[in-house]
Amino acid sequence: MTPRVSIILPIYNVEKYLKQCLNSVAAQTLDNIEVICVDDGSTDSSPSIIDAFVETDKRFKAIHKENGGYGKAVNAGLDIATGQYIGIVEPDDYIDITMYEKLVNNADANGCPDIVKACYWRVCDADTEQQQIHPGFYLHTVAHPDRVFTLDEDAEFLYHHPSIWTAIYRRDFLLDKGIRMKEIPGAGWADNPWLIETLAQASSISYVEECLYYYREFNTGSSSNVKDPSIIYNRWFDMDDIVKRLGITSPTILEGHYNRGCAYIGMLADDFDDHDPQIRSAIDKIIDRMDMGAIVLSKKIPPYFKDAYLKQTSTASFFLHPYLTLYRCARRIKRAIKQH
Repeated sequence: MTPRVSIILPIYNVEKYLKQCLNSVAAQTLDNIEVICVDDGSTDSSPSIIDAFVETDKRFKAIHKENGGYGKAVNAGLDIATGQYIGIVEPDDYIDITMYEKLVNNADANGCPDIVKACYWRVCDADTEQQQIHPGFYLHTVAHPDRVFTLDEDAEFLYHHPSIWTAIYRRDFLLDKGIRMKEIPGAGWADNPWLIETLAQASSISYVEECLYYYREFNTGSSSNVKDPSIIYNRWFDMDDIVKRLGITSPTILEGHYNRGCAYIGMLADDFDDHDPQIRSAIDKIIDRMDMGAIVLSKKIPPYFKDAYLKQTSTASFFLHPYLTLYRCARRIKRAIKQH
């Protein structure tokens, strides 16, 4: 019998959390699943934990390979997956036991769309005395929770954490479009290009208005845990390359894409030295690839992202764009009204 969902776990040195994760997957109320555990060259006890599950549960399969990074591990799982849908679970997280049953039920009720996505729980300051659990930011913000839609109709997901693990992806859709995870050493934010590639190419997306995945945030409140700035700007360039390759002109999608570009400019400026020639060049290139008018006139891009972008424009251009002057005047008027 063909599994309804093939669940891929890219695993690297997560012995502290792995049993909880695997137990939450094994306890799924949807029984017809296959679980592909990809050991990406772990040097801790993760391989033996995986093998123990494989021995006791016929639904579990193990791949042991040399370390190649998150993307390569996911692709190794895709290569042997046989399910109607593909799911991805990160091994330091855990999932609601009803997650895949609810996603599959939604798929069945909506004609088996290319993607079915849910929301998630943010496990903030995970495993500390300050730990709190809050819903993901896009809960109750998706415009069409009651019907199938496309990214052109609602690009809300582009404004938030990629959260690619809250979804199931129809395997034939991935195969037909040739969609693979970008192979980058380490983790490297490979979820960014996967997000835009899958959502933009999907002809049908369905949404489950529930939090079904528990995502650990270890340093809640920090703008970025990334030590290498090239990860930030290279992943946005990857996304932009996909947008251009697909010939995307939808204002709705581009607005969401530019929102992420503005956010990443803010990260680069706040967490690194924006006078460093490499970072300065990257910021300027991001700015050159975006439409200032679309950003300034956007009603969805938050003001603090717009400001992060506009603060950098003076070093990226030799004159003031009329939209920039308009935006700054509007901001001054708003401040003046508040003061009175």
